[in-house]
Amino acid sequence: MKIGLSTGCFFPQETIEAVKRAGKLGAKYIEIFFNTHSELKEEYLYKLKKIIDEYGMQVVSIHPYTSAIESFMFFSMHDYKLQDSIELYEAYFKACNILGCKYIVLHGCFTRYDFMDMERYCRNLNELSRKAREYGVYISQENVYKFKCGYIKNIEEFIKYADKDVKFTFDIKQAVKSRQSIYKILDLTKERISHVHISDFTGRKYSLVPFTGSFNYDRFFKYIKENTTAEAALVELYSPMIESDNQLMEAVAKLQKYA
Repeated sequence: MKIGLSTGCFFPQETIEAVKRAGKLGAKYIEIFFNTHSELKEEYLYKLKKIIDEYGMQVVSIHPYTSAIESFMFFSMHDYKLQDSIELYEAYFKACNILGCKYIVLHGCFTRYDFMDMERYCRNLNELSRKAREYGVYISQENVYKFKCGYIKNIEEFIKYADKDVKFTFDIKQAVKSRQSIYKILDLTKERISHVHISDFTGRKYSLVPFTGSFNYDRFFKYIKENTTAEAALVELYSPMIESDNQLMEAVAKLQKYA
């Protein structure tokens, strides 16, 4: 199991600086949050790659800055926008090739879009995934609060209709926010999971630094190692919840026992 962190922990710091920060903290496996389109230009990506190589890091996945508008891009009432949106996401596929990573995290479609049933949702998702596969990249659906695949009833249909190549990113804090069973989601998606986002929680308090809440990591890691295809576990927190870089890296160091 690859243990690391997401540069989302440092949002809204510029991506190059966030990657350097992760490297200085000793992270060997990272997810990169992009913040704007200029960061997808080749010149910028090769600067990122140089930093990644200097620190001996590996990029597990990338997180598009456009996640918040995927509902409008891929899952609107106007299907004519779909192909344009897929073309725009080719910039992320190319970024993966330069950075040497396989997975692109997808938020997907807002739950409030009642017109978008899961069969239609997956039809559009599959088109995006098939284009990604032309670049050797996988789309990895995340269980995000207020988005369709944040909820078990929709995940059940996702499993039914999504191509086998569509992966799944499991996020602890998102399951807590959505009030969904962590182990039910894991059980449904176990053969698709690419990686997991790690955080802690106590009751309804979520996005806590690992080992500052009440989550049972022994049980969690035993389950994902024995039952899922997860390759990595990356700490991903909302930046206001982190008191210091030292606190963050102490948590990552403690998680190494599950590597």
